[in-house]
Amino acid sequence: MTFKAEILEIAKSVAVERPDWAVNSAGDFVSKRLKHTDLIVSPGFSFNAAPSCSVQPFSAIRNKKIVRLCKDILGRDPFWTLSIKFQLESERYRGPESVSNIYPAKVPFTTVHGEHGAWPPSFITKGDTPDYLRNVLADGIAFIDRYFDLQSEESLLRHLPVNYRWMDQGVGNSGQMGSFYEQADGIVHCLAAIVVGDFEFVERYQSDDIKTSMPKRVQDLEKIKNALPELRRRYEATGKVI
Repeated sequence: MTFKAEILEIAKSVAVERPDWAVNSAGDFVSKRLKHTDLIVSPGFSFNAAPSCSVQPFSAIRNKKIVRLCKDILGRDPFWTLSIKFQLESERYRGPESVSNIYPAKVPFTTVHGEHGAWPPSFITKGDTPDYLRNVLADGIAFIDRYFDLQSEESLLRHLPVNYRWMDQGVGNSGQMGSFYEQADGIVHCLAAIVVGDFEFVERYQSDDIKTSMPKRVQDLEKIKNALPELRRRYEATGKVI
């Protein structure tokens, strides 16, 4: 069994401890208990640096109607619709002692000068992984419950963007310092507004009323605006766009 397969098996063993949670092929914890939105807690596994894997956890939601609109209008399938990076929210996940890599076992390390160094505090072994993943899943669920209004789909979409802060500064859902409406996040909020019948938000977002640090995705916005007449017609006729 490969190291990746071993880590994914550990993740599966952690998921079965919690009702309604499972692990997908990427190693993300996923709950489908809500009909309208998947809840995601991802360890952020990356297996590109054998023999270890790196981790960068986040919580996310994947609203099915936003995903459908994104596919229909923009021709792409987003991995998730909004996310919260752990290191921006919790002291446990930032700093020199936060976990960054998982190794099969402890291995000798040397400094950049070729001197023998200690096992870095940010590295853990496969044996430590179950407890680490239990903490990630518990913290991720807590962040979802704290920041997303899950009472109903309408409550969820009407109470965006989420409002979490780090070092007294606003942080976008993608982790971008500054606006909550940066790039892909801005497009998601436009689609969320459309789902709940707010067809004016797209124009307001594209205007100078909403400031962003990075350039707005004008091509995506134009595609959305071109789709608005048909979406508005559907909403007026049926009370929904999808």
